[in-house]
Amino acid sequence: MAYARHLRKRWRTALVAEIFVIASFTGFGCATRVVLVPPGEPVRLRETIRQAKVWVADKDGKEIPAVADLPEGWYALPDLGPDARRD
Repeated sequence: MAYARHLRKRWRTALVAEIFVIASFTGFGCATRVVLVPPGEPVRLRETIRQAKVWVADKDGKEIPAVADLPEGWYALPDLGPDARRD
């Protein structure tokens, strides 16, 4: 009788552990979704990015490091490099 009770307790523990593992892998857990964006394509910001490190041009046209808030809804574009710039 004691063996049956012990076996039932182990079976319930295993069942709870299995349900937890299945729930973790089916989207109920803290999973990150990755979407690959083709190189060179713009993306639209879903939420405001605070204190983003950016490059800005000073009064002489020289690029200097700066910090800015990028508002939700703005588009982020890739830097095409110095050859693609039209000055």
